[in-house]
Amino acid sequence: MYLAIADDGVALRLPEVVTDLYASYRQRLTQERLAAVLAENDAGELSEDGAHVMIPVATLRRLAAGRVPEGWDADFDGMLAYARTKGWLSEEGDAVRAHLERER
Repeated sequence: MYLAIADDGVALRLPEVVTDLYASYRQRLTQERLAAVLAENDAGELSEDGAHVMIPVATLRRLAAGRVPEGWDADFDGMLAYARTKGWLSEEGDAVRAHLERER
């Protein structure tokens, strides 16, 4: 799954794929505009170096709701457990780190 970021909002693409999580943007957005779009959509925070996004778990669940197969919640929880072992989950467990890339 990946969080697609655009000037007018965010969307969750391929939510059923829980083996990969990243964020991407296609438009020429400045770091400031990326951070603003994320904040406006309760979709996370940009890291200081601009290489990652801490995406709220609740946002991923909200954007995936009604679009994923039965058993997705268990698979998603498994992804979060794996992320915790790698240090990609916030201390509170309420946000997960995703690499940010610019699509070409």
